[in-house]
Amino acid sequence: MHISRSIVNSKILKLAFTIFCFFTAGNVISAPVKITGKAAEYARNTIELNIFHDYISEETIKLGDIMFNSEGVFELEFDLTETNLCFADFDGYHGMIYLEPGKSYQLVFPPKRKLTDVQKRNPFTKPDPVWFGIANPTSNDLNVLIQQFETAFSKYENQYFDQIFINKSGVLVDSVKMMLGKEFPKTSNPLFESHKLFRNATLEFALHQGKVDTFKESYFRKTKPVYNLAAYSNLFNQVFPEYFSFLDNSAHNPEISNMINTAKLQQLDDYFQKELQFNRELAHWVLLKSLKDAYYSRNFNKAAILKMLDQVKVAGWSSYEQKTAQLIRTKLTHLASGTTPPKINLKDLTGRAIRFSDYSGTYIYLHFTDPKNTACRQHLDVLKKVSVQYKEKLIIINVLRESANFKNDSGWTGIFTTTDSDPATSYKVKTYPNSFLIGKDGKLLLSPAPNPIDGLDRQLGQIFKSDHFKEMQKTSGQNVR
Repeated sequence: MHISRSIVNSKILKLAFTIFCFFTAGNVISAPVKITGKAAEYARNTIELNIFHDYISEETIKLGDIMFNSEGVFELEFDLTETNLCFADFDGYHGMIYLEPGKSYQLVFPPKRKLTDVQKRNPFTKPDPVWFGIANPTSNDLNVLIQQFETAFSKYENQYFDQIFINKSGVLVDSVKMMLGKEFPKTSNPLFESHKLFRNATLEFALHQGKVDTFKESYFRKTKPVYNLAAYSNLFNQVFPEYFSFLDNSAHNPEISNMINTAKLQQLDDYFQKELQFNRELAHWVLLKSLKDAYYSRNFNKAAILKMLDQVKVAGWSSYEQKTAQLIRTKLTHLASGTTPPKINLKDLTGRAIRFSDYSGTYIYLHFTDPKNTACRQHLDVLKKVSVQYKEKLIIINVLRESANFKNDSGWTGIFTTTDSDPATSYKVKTYPNSFLIGKDGKLLLSPAPNPIDGLDRQLGQIFKSDHFKEMQKTSGQNVR
């Protein structure tokens, strides 16, 4: 039986409207969520449970710590305002579960595994995604429905991968969607229906990469963003990557580039809503993602991007959008030269607190190192020579990856410290050695800075030579620019 595309699109829009109503009505009141369980293998472990504030900035919000007692029993309670995909990273797992306000869950953890030192040290090893189990779930539990759907979806996707993603068979896409529809008929759970809608849409997206205008019309233009649904966000990110560049390189408004580089946020907003016919929420969400993407592009002015993120603090943008803009801006400027170094708790090997403020007016070379690593030892050896040359102008603070059994038998230079902060979070340290230079004004000067073998001596020489020149000009009474 042939069904016209207009009827299909009409049904999609009706479903999207129902989903939107679900997410915009009565979801501002928080309700407690309680998780309990027992996992003897995890006794005396602690695992952090988080959510994303949004799927553009990907700023994590900590919900609490799952603390296992000596028998592996755990209990955690917190408030949620809406259903969220919660996650925890542990033992090489990325555990996931949707939690709904007002509900209790008895979690089942995956088998505990012990990572090798090599696995722990490898910064590029990605954790394995895994759904948390739920003891004695109801048949209509959201997680059960999603997990069952994903199992079937993956089966068909793998079975017909070539026909869909290589041969672009629209007939087969329709067949797969029909088979999934029979296996998973309509339920009374709006979030699950939304999940099905946007997961099925990824199959249609594979046919033309969302370039056909009817695709955006069907799934995005008239549908307000489902902010807390991973399936929506994953498709959204595929449909709107580097969107400013797409508009700038297409036959759209030739003034796009000028509007971006002169920070005309309101004009861009008007263009998205009036010319592209995006609803206001979608226009704002695409703009926020586009601003983030454009910051890393060489085609657009970084200062203008940051200025527009600041302009979001105006009427017409929701508090959620404004907060997202703020989080994006913070992430974009994190560790940028000229900004204040992230806070990090440091103690020397005697337990004395080490603070950057203790060395104001002096350059600080912050050096993250792992003396167990051959390359790090080589850099520490070279750093001794650098220290001798610039000892009056430079303080070296070495931050140890691991302090157990460390003894400075090689006579390496600088203050050796430990930290209970996470360098991977605060300073994005994924590999060792990794270094930063903090200027005399307490701001980041070189971020990152060259490591000792990689040109540190030459870079410091240029900086100190410039300082000397400025001092001579000051002494002689010349104006310094």
